[in-house]
Amino acid sequence: MTWGVHMFEQHEHETTWLFALRWTARIASIVCLAIIFLFFIGEGIDFALVRPAEYVGLAFFPLGVLIGLVLAWREELLGGALSVISVFAFYVIYGAIISGRLWQGWAFLPFLVPGFLFLLYGIQTRVHGGRHIERKV
Repeated sequence: MTWGVHMFEQHEHETTWLFALRWTARIASIVCLAIIFLFFIGEGIDFALVRPAEYVGLAFFPLGVLIGLVLAWREELLGGALSVISVFAFYVIYGAIISGRLWQGWAFLPFLVPGFLFLLYGIQTRVHGGRHIERKV
């Protein structure tokens, strides 16, 4: 798929509902990515002050989420899964195991929304005839 004008068109055999779902997921991912980037620009991060255990948390959030949401623009199922797994891994591995408390607050949960939307789109395209939705080139 080329990343030109065709990116904004409805895929062949894609229903209007799936088209809307795909673009809702993409817009939600843009919002989440913008929030992450604005946080790093506004707050900054001094990697010299980051403890080694905190790098585990950074690997899942924001890095895993960023990679997942960008990947989901091309591979919805894989990118959505990576982004959702990264948020859950942040809570479980970084939260429960490293910091000693599972709950890390509500702030990270909105980042699940685009991942779940991409997952839903990916599952729906598989259920309705495999990868029959052809991308225009």
